[in-house]
Amino acid sequence: MTPTPRPGVRTLALAAAAVATLGLAACGGDDDGGAGGGTTLKVELTDAGCTPTTLKAPAGKVVLEASNPGTSKTTEVELKNRDGIILGERENLTPGLSGDFSLKLDPGEYVVYCAVPGDTARKPGKLVVTGAPAKKGPTDPALTKAVRQYNAYVQAQSDELVKRTNRFAAALRAGDLQRAKDLFGPARLPYERIEPVAESFGDLDPKIDARVNDVGEGDEWTGFHRIEQILWKDGTTKGTRKYADQLVADVGTLDGKIRDIDLQAAQLANGAVELLNEVSAGKITGEEDRYSHTDLSDFQGNLEGSRKAFELLKPALRARKQQALIDEIEPRFADVQKGLDAYRRDTPLGFALYDELTAKDRRTFAAQINALADPLSLVAGKVLE
Repeated sequence: MTPTPRPGVRTLALAAAAVATLGLAACGGDDDGGAGGGTTLKVELTDAGCTPTTLKAPAGKVVLEASNPGTSKTTEVELKNRDGIILGERENLTPGLSGDFSLKLDPGEYVVYCAVPGDTARKPGKLVVTGAPAKKGPTDPALTKAVRQYNAYVQAQSDELVKRTNRFAAALRAGDLQRAKDLFGPARLPYERIEPVAESFGDLDPKIDARVNDVGEGDEWTGFHRIEQILWKDGTTKGTRKYADQLVADVGTLDGKIRDIDLQAAQLANGAVELLNEVSAGKITGEEDRYSHTDLSDFQGNLEGSRKAFELLKPALRARKQQALIDEIEPRFADVQKGLDAYRRDTPLGFALYDELTAKDRRTFAAQINALADPLSLVAGKVLE
């Protein structure tokens, strides 16, 4: 049985009219004064981008709630700092859907950007945060430890990504078609575990991981999926060398940036949810690996990355008396893993190809992921209390 989503957390299309009404009535800043305090900001996704275009909030906890009343030109919202690094985002907000993320923000000006992948036509809005910096005070040792351990996890995955990408590129340069195909899915696995972190660095993610429909007009398509198309659709390694060289360079750049990244605890939780939303709202259709059908390996990476962030935040949740939330989330992780395990195979990929799954199989899998993402979306707000 699929649990009922919490109102306001993942609003489904059937409630689109209600979302539109609420959003229009409450756009802009709203000091909620609710549990955990902080400021709730509401934005709507429109054809032109985000509305309102200017938001204000006092320094401290900020919850950004985004809803899409009906535009197909804008399906995600990002909050970036002055360096262009994405601090929080919600993707795949198709018409009728809503989502939110929480962060602790210092005074300054931030960019609020609503668009679709590959789109540069929408003008960004801004969030102005005023007042004194958030109190540093005694640092919560549980959160400090979680962030430190997650940083180490991300770095380890990045190191593994560099190694696997180099092996994949070597097979391409050697013209070994079958070996390149065998290495494609495993090379991507570490990236899928840390995808939200990789996405925070602006144009690096599209260079490494864009699908053909994500590429803007006039932009060159590079990365894993450009190579995937040549390997599976054209059945050759010819023409892949320049893309292999670029992929190795881009993964190396990503690795260098990750070494200097400064995460906050809420980003761990936001990223954990975003990994699941990526699967349930987009990848579940098979569009990610549309030529190779290696999607289940990607799903496993997304699930592992999401679970790692959750496991590291559990001590902080227990300190905030959130054992009931932990008890709700843990069996749902187990359900999704059990669903994936049913498709494990003794192959280089380790999983069945995605076209083996029936439409019913995919719906069941999506329902399990949504059931997990629903309570998991509450974690970021709890750790900021």
